[in-house]
Amino acid sequence: MSVSAPSPECLQQFLRFQLPGHTQAMLPTQHLTEILNLSLSQIIPIPDVNPAMMGVCNWRGEVLWLLDLGAWLGLEPLYQQSLRQAKLSVILISHQGQTLGLGVDQVAQMLWCDEGQIQPLTNPKATPELTHCLQGYWSVLGEDPVLVLNGESILNAQI
Repeated sequence: MSVSAPSPECLQQFLRFQLPGHTQAMLPTQHLTEILNLSLSQIIPIPDVNPAMMGVCNWRGEVLWLLDLGAWLGLEPLYQQSLRQAKLSVILISHQGQTLGLGVDQVAQMLWCDEGQIQPLTNPKATPELTHCLQGYWSVLGEDPVLVLNGESILNAQI
């Protein structure tokens, strides 16, 4: 029996990254704008906002809001990891004029994924935020599952 390769129409490009606790996740590149490495001194905290909101920074003369994606999804906040490095990896996503920076533990790689391999996640312990922006998970034999997130849903969330 031969296994056929997925057709190019089924393939979608993703950016894979790491969240706290060695949780792997990925976002489709269609809403990806840029990847930044920010110094922690460039982030200005804003009081009285969602605790997952790290603050704002200057990006090309605009105010860019920064979300600690792991903390928002119910994982350990980046600041509790003592931010081992002086730099923060930020994934910028944009849709319909909105841009948001997502603080992550580490950016890994770009990869192609067959959309048919994305499986629904049925986890009763998932946070409402995770449930809201999760497309499913992708798994390669011998590796931990990778959460597949929807950038548009993250942007549209009431953070």
